[in-house]
Amino acid sequence: MSRTIVIGDLHGCYDEALELLARVGATATDRIIFTGDLVDRGPRRRECVELAMRHECILGNHEEKHLQQRRRRDADLLPDHLETRQALGPEHLDYFATLPHFIRLPEHQAVVVHAGVLPGRTLEEQEPYHLLHVQCVRPPERKSYWPSKAPEGYRFWTHDWKGPERVIFGHTVFDRPLVTEHAVGIDTGCVYGHSLTALVLPTWELVSVPARKAWRAGKDVALLPVHPGVNVFS
Repeated sequence: MSRTIVIGDLHGCYDEALELLARVGATATDRIIFTGDLVDRGPRRRECVELAMRHECILGNHEEKHLQQRRRRDADLLPDHLETRQALGPEHLDYFATLPHFIRLPEHQAVVVHAGVLPGRTLEEQEPYHLLHVQCVRPPERKSYWPSKAPEGYRFWTHDWKGPERVIFGHTVFDRPLVTEHAVGIDTGCVYGHSLTALVLPTWELVSVPARKAWRAGKDVALLPVHPGVNVFS
């Protein structure tokens, strides 16, 4: 039986991606979907993009940023973004422009997005801003905050999302996968030296491989409890 394998944010961690695909025993009959943020921070950015080009991928906020900066001068880019630009060709940016904001998996009553959704709206009503960036919100207000900067009364969007789809997402880095009735977060911070995680459907099995190296120091992210017993980096 063919499976759907959803893999969290790569951020240039190509070697771990290959190891994870081998660990889950991926075959040509499996459907493989990446949650976006293929680039920046890690060592093998071009390879990660070209791996995703052979499968399926969601637009991440880092891909969005490179599309927004496409016509900026090199001198105007952050060093990390310049490194990505130098690793990629025009065909890779053209590929970014084709990526969807979400992929429905109706056979699993699920959807794959990059960051999440704003509770109280259907998928078709979601703004790209939330699909690419949402973290802590206070519906129906539009504004979203990083967990470390959220004012009182704002909380992580998964607290208030009641479906009907179960949302599979990346973007927010957890120390281990976040699993709730209506959401599964699978960015476990490979580029920060933690792990790379896949969700395998239809069994909903979670499989991880350890990072080979931390390419971005953990001190650059902040810890905050999101659900009981779960910590989140933002």
